[in-house]
Amino acid sequence: MHPPADPSLQFKFQWLNADGQPQGVFRKKGRFDGEALVLDDVQVPAAVIANVQQREGRMIVSAFGGDGNMAHLAFALSAADAQRLKAALDIARSAAWAEWHKQSLETKGRGHTYRDDRCPHCGATILLSSMPRSAQLYCHFCNTLSTVHPPQDAVPGEERLRLCDDCGMFSQPRKFTIFYFYMLIVVYGWNSRTTWRCPACMRGDAWKMLFGNLPFVLGVPVALTQLSRSYAGNVVGGAFNGLDRANLKARKGDLRGALDGYRRILERVPHSAGVKYNLGLALAKQGDTARAAETFQLALDDCSNYVPAYQMLSRCCEELGDTARLAELKAMWEDGGDEAEEEPAEAPATSELHE
Repeated sequence: MHPPADPSLQFKFQWLNADGQPQGVFRKKGRFDGEALVLDDVQVPAAVIANVQQREGRMIVSAFGGDGNMAHLAFALSAADAQRLKAALDIARSAAWAEWHKQSLETKGRGHTYRDDRCPHCGATILLSSMPRSAQLYCHFCNTLSTVHPPQDAVPGEERLRLCDDCGMFSQPRKFTIFYFYMLIVVYGWNSRTTWRCPACMRGDAWKMLFGNLPFVLGVPVALTQLSRSYAGNVVGGAFNGLDRANLKARKGDLRGALDGYRRILERVPHSAGVKYNLGLALAKQGDTARAAETFQLALDDCSNYVPAYQMLSRCCEELGDTARLAELKAMWEDGGDEAEEEPAEAPATSELHE
């Protein structure tokens, strides 16, 4: 079922051009009522939205057009409105796709195999048909891993952990600023951009930024701040203490050191698909494909719908020539798993994109 309409979700926005910059001077009106997203004169039913990306106040909504092709709508709004809008869109579109999936299974006489769950953080509906029950749940809408079933209780702080955009490891990415100030005789200026990555991935750029800004001084305070945050930004305390250090050792090829670090975390958090995924990555990097496959399977045992582990296990099976296991995996995931943000083979027949 669709979530109830929320007529209060109204906002002002600006379209973004191909360079990601706002177009025009005046902001336009937008709203979402629980059924359709309206952006000025563009109306997008929630059921046809395939993907929503949001980073602070920038959003890209990808949806099926009337011709079946994908349309991408990029716009800027306040960060608070963007966060609320993404959450509302994810709840609505996940419910719409879940209903379509349920009806599809019933048409095939397999309605009894339908199963779903709700993300405890964003409220999206997660499809789990044909998936074994597990202690953890992965939400590809907010990219979180959550402990949802006994005997282990929810782990404080686990909602902040996800894959780093740079290294691809399970960690705690943060927002960092890369800033350079330059002065060449009569010409001066600066270059600034933001990046989201784990603190360990930021350290190299932070040192480069410090030395690059030393000759002109003005950029040094920013560099020192980012350098400090990259070293003080570990997952300090709590059950995941030491995760960054273990990840760094894994990336440097110190498998024994990484394994010791991950083992200490797993003693505190026995069910952690993300930590076991990192260990699988470390083993794969060492060329130990067989043990990597076993470790990725352990990650899936903790969280049966953990997309990153499924993808890596599939690659390992291909390398090992394990066609039987690969076929079993594909059958389970293609039969109703919520694999990444991919749409079903056919979009709901009643969906249209109106312009």
